[in-house]
Amino acid sequence: MSGWVAIDFETANCLRGSPCSVGLVKVKGGRIVEEWSSFIKPPDGYDHFEARNVAIHGITADDVRGAPGWRETLEGIVQFAGGTPLVAHNAAFDMGVLADACWASGLAVPDLRFACTLVLARRVWNGLLSYKLPVLADALGIELARHHDAGDDARAAAQVMLAALRRQGTDSLDHLLAVHKVRMGSFQGGVRQGCAYRGGAPRAPSPDADPDADPDNPFYGLTVCFTGSLPGMTRAEAAERIAALGARKAGDVTGSVDLLVLGGVQPHQLAPGATKTGKHLKAQKLRDAGHDITVIDHEEFFELLAAAEG
Repeated sequence: MSGWVAIDFETANCLRGSPCSVGLVKVKGGRIVEEWSSFIKPPDGYDHFEARNVAIHGITADDVRGAPGWRETLEGIVQFAGGTPLVAHNAAFDMGVLADACWASGLAVPDLRFACTLVLARRVWNGLLSYKLPVLADALGIELARHHDAGDDARAAAQVMLAALRRQGTDSLDHLLAVHKVRMGSFQGGVRQGCAYRGGAPRAPSPDADPDADPDNPFYGLTVCFTGSLPGMTRAEAAERIAALGARKAGDVTGSVDLLVLGGVQPHQLAPGATKTGKHLKAQKLRDAGHDITVIDHEEFFELLAAAEG
């Protein structure tokens, strides 16, 4: 399958059913052939704009006044994709936006398949400390003019997937995923199956976490450490929420830590002359020594949390 469409949403507020912008990039035969983006008027009841979201993407209520609503936008997405799979960076979030906007609008979620460049990149390029889209784009020499512009992010996600296909020497999305043991995600009859790596040993929830957590969520079975402060969330709340997802919180970075979340840090909290926290430096040393530890910032943590809890 050499045809697919990269997609990215921006949302008006913390509710995933509040899309206010979408970007789409169509790929055929290993090259970008068409692009489309649009503002969206979020569904009623989901259409308030929160300051945090506006600060991230710059879209306001005035920008979407007169924009197409979700029903018209969804029709445009389906027509643009033409039955080919969707591709997104952190597809759990973007597919959650699509599904929640449908539910908020009283519409059925269309049957579709999707792949995640975040999941795949961690298998294709396994030496990076972070796989956030701007970091990954920079590492691969991909231009990302405006992060959190839906069109620019969709284009960057398309180029990441194209780079992975070239590295594998194929133009088939299905073949690339099969080689790296990544399962294609899907919606069938409104039921979602996530895009996930299936090649490792089955993960078990941490002993002090919820044993009934969804094993397909991105935190399941992980040991997570935090450094710095999380805007609007205490460490205790973060620990409680990841525990409900089958993860556990660690107090320091050791070889057992899978994920380090970088919060905000004030200069006076750093050692003299340092630009990174001690935990961040430890994570870098562990990565250099061959440990599989990932570093994300608080923005990506909130996006993953929203996707996992949805």
